[in-house]
Amino acid sequence: MQHAGRLLGLPERLSDDVILLDGHVLADAEAHLAGEDAEMLLRFEAPHAATLDQTRAAIGRWIAARSAGGPMFAYAVRNAAGELVGGCELRLAAPDSADVSYWVFPAFRGQGYARRALTLLCQAAAKLDEVCWAEAHIDADNLASRRAAERAGFVETGVVHHRGPSGALVPRVLYTLALKPELARYSGQRPTPPS
Repeated sequence: MQHAGRLLGLPERLSDDVILLDGHVLADAEAHLAGEDAEMLLRFEAPHAATLDQTRAAIGRWIAARSAGGPMFAYAVRNAAGELVGGCELRLAAPDSADVSYWVFPAFRGQGYARRALTLLCQAAAKLDEVCWAEAHIDADNLASRRAAERAGFVETGVVHHRGPSGALVPRVLYTLALKPELARYSGQRPTPPS
């Protein structure tokens, strides 16, 4: 994955023997579209439900981004039976940090898949030379996502603001995880840049 002139290498596949993270294929579009619900539309600020063609186009962009080296790297999340249960992605936000996001389709929620996917994603990110921190920006009322982040080792560290579709600033809870704890001055807090 490339960002600011450097090449990053995330594995093509990650697994903990319960879930598998691998690349999306266009054939995933039907399962992905079937898994989208009002909760996903709300959290990803989608103005309306996607069509099959739009879903295929999105998956095509994820495939292309992986091939081009980023700066976003998306994984399909599959269960032991090979079913598509959701997805996750890592996006380089700064030279030393990456933003993570994750989603699980309704039929598979409450089974720990989000925590497992996030853990695998962060374990892989920790092996990237200069990436020291992972951040998740989560809506305050998205309690399931907040719990998944906490169970994966993230710590609530503040509030960040995103510009929503209407142009208004939307506050989100900031969660951070030190991927290289030896570089952190104290747990859960990003170190102060040197003067």
